[in-house]
Amino acid sequence: MTNKVEFSGSIERLKSIQTKTGNTMASWLLKVGQDKFKCVAFKNVAEAVLQCKDGDKISVSGTGSINSWEDDKEHWNNDFQLTAWLVEIDERLVEYEKDATQNQGLSQLPQPQDGPRLQNQGEYAGGPF
Repeated sequence: MTNKVEFSGSIERLKSIQTKTGNTMASWLLKVGQDKFKCVAFKNVAEAVLQCKDGDKISVSGTGSINSWEDDKEHWNNDFQLTAWLVEIDERLVEYEKDATQNQGLSQLPQPQDGPRLQNQGEYAGGPF
C-alpha cells in the first residue's frame, strides 16, 4: 500500500539545505487555510521550489510520514512531513527525476539462489491490527 498526499497552499519559511551527498534539498512550511505542514523536496524539485518566495502559491504531491520522538522532558512528540515528488508552480509541473547513474550496476548484483524458503508460521498475532 502506497500513500499519496496532495495539498495546495502558500509557501512559508522556505530554505535551502545541502545534503551530505551534495544534493539540493528544499524545506518549507505549506500553509493550507489555518494549517501548516512541513514539506521537503530534493534535487530538481527542490531547485524549482527554491525559485519561489514566501507567500507564493504551490500545489504539492508526494508521500506523507509521521515522525515521533521523545524530548528531554520525556514527552512524546509527533509531526507530519510531506516529501514532494511533484510540484505545480505557476501552472508548471516539475516531477522528481532520478539520476540514471542510480541504476547503474544493478545488473552486477548477485542473483538470488535457490534454497530453503521461510514457511508460513501461522497467522500474525502481533501489532495493533
